[in-house]
Amino acid sequence: MSPQIKYSAAPLLLGLAIWLIFSAELGAQRRQSKEENLLQFSGIVRDLQHQPLPHVNIIILNERRGTTADHRGMFSFVVRLNDTILFSHMGHKATIHVIPDSISGDQYPADIFMVSDTFHLAEVRIYPWKTYHEFKEAFLALELPDDDAQNAYHNIALIKTQIKVNEQGTTPNVNFREVMKQQYNQLYTAGQYPYYTIFDPMRWARFFESLRSGDFKQDD
Repeated sequence: MSPQIKYSAAPLLLGLAIWLIFSAELGAQRRQSKEENLLQFSGIVRDLQHQPLPHVNIIILNERRGTTADHRGMFSFVVRLNDTILFSHMGHKATIHVIPDSISGDQYPADIFMVSDTFHLAEVRIYPWKTYHEFKEAFLALELPDDDAQNAYHNIALIKTQIKVNEQGTTPNVNFREVMKQQYNQLYTAGQYPYYTIFDPMRWARFFESLRSGDFKQDD
């Protein structure tokens, strides 16, 4: 008959109690350590001209959570030591800021400066035609004005009008305007070649008036 071995439950219960106490103490220390590493990170996001940047996206990369700066570029949120913060904003290069591990206290104020990101876009020309076929039809149907002919007709009309005025006799107002025009032309062309006056209606009017009065007739 084999001897019966009697086991006591007291050592097992004692070991279990010690393990529970140790685990609880270790968990409390870890929680306390995490709480000691928490601090309030606040500041303003600015560009290199020290102007606030509104609505900047802010992400804590190691925790995958984030926030957004307000319309004045201000932000304030809870972080831990050694957290890596990513700041991103349209038109600016992304900026990474690491929370130092040497901070004492529960406040960490710091302003963030972002560099402008310049985009070089190729030249874009906008045409009113959707296809080359539409452009071809519009080009073939285009009626180009004869600018030279239109200018000539316009100048002749001015000459005729001035001739009629001269036939009725000039007035002091007309003479004054003509003198002022001549002075203006002299000042305008000072130091350079004068412009051609072949289309000057006043000069043509004087020419026709001289023809009628016989100024160009040669004496026999």
